Amino acid sequence: MARNASPMICPRCGIEMNHHAEKLVYPTESGDDAAVDSVLGGIVEELHACPACGAGASRRAGDRGPRDLPG
Repeated sequence: MARNASPMICPRCGIEMNHHAEKLVYPTESGDDAAVDSVLGGIVEELHACPACGAGASRRAGDRGPRDLPG
C-alpha cells in the first residue's frame, strides 16, 4: 500500500513520527462510506509512533492530521 506523502508530526512533542503499520478498518457509520477503499472493502488507517516521546497516533490514508491513540 502506498503511504501518505506528508509525514505525520507528533501532537505531543512536534517531531516527525515513524510510520509503523497500516490496518483495515470497517465502516461503522454512514459518513464513513466516502472513505472506503472499494477494492479492500474498508478504510485504510496508518499507525505512527513517535521516536522521541513514545506517543502513538493514527490517521486515515490520505488524511493529513493525527488521531491520538490511547495509552
